[in-house]
Amino acid sequence: MGQRITVLVAFGLMLFAGWASAQSLVTRYVAGDHYQVVDQPVAEPDDGKIHVVEFFLYSCPHCFHLEPELNEWRAGLGDDVVFSRVPALFGAGGQMYARLYYAAQQLGVLEDVHEDIFDAIHEQGRRLLSETDMRTFMEAHGVDGDRFERAFKSDAVSAKVRQAGEIMRAMHVTATPSLGVAGRYYISGRTAGSNQRMFDVADYLIAQQRSQAR
Repeated sequence: MGQRITVLVAFGLMLFAGWASAQSLVTRYVAGDHYQVVDQPVAEPDDGKIHVVEFFLYSCPHCFHLEPELNEWRAGLGDDVVFSRVPALFGAGGQMYARLYYAAQQLGVLEDVHEDIFDAIHEQGRRLLSETDMRTFMEAHGVDGDRFERAFKSDAVSAKVRQAGEIMRAMHVTATPSLGVAGRYYISGRTAGSNQRMFDVADYLIAQQRSQAR
């Protein structure tokens, strides 16, 4: 009899532990503490995907050091998640770096030069703040200098930079690196507890979006 009671008690404790664990997962991250819910959600494409964005700045050392972990994390995102970047317009160089980013994107070489831009700034001491320095960098990466200048000064790139500013204001971006999920949630290293924990919070919010879509 005593053995049966012991088994029943142990089974009950296991059920309670499982329930408590499930509850802790549900409430592990709290709006207002670990992430912010934006007032007016940013319009997302009507494609049935969950859109995740990184707000970054090429001159930001934290963005540079987080890049390997970010790439590893984004590689594990599901097919229902679309990842993109928005260059933050902070500081005197923000506008110039944003134009560099979108010019490289327009020229179809962004994936080839993105990490090299980080390396040039943070490992080689090249600030790449002037259009001349940027042109020299791009030419060294096989891009025609005149084509780069046209893209850099183009109306299309100017429009992308303006749009980046609008998204930043809508999401109340305060720091880099930081993340936005589904156009309605904003995560910074401060709210998440560290830059690395931003990925955990983002995973939690992505799971929430999946549950709501079912």
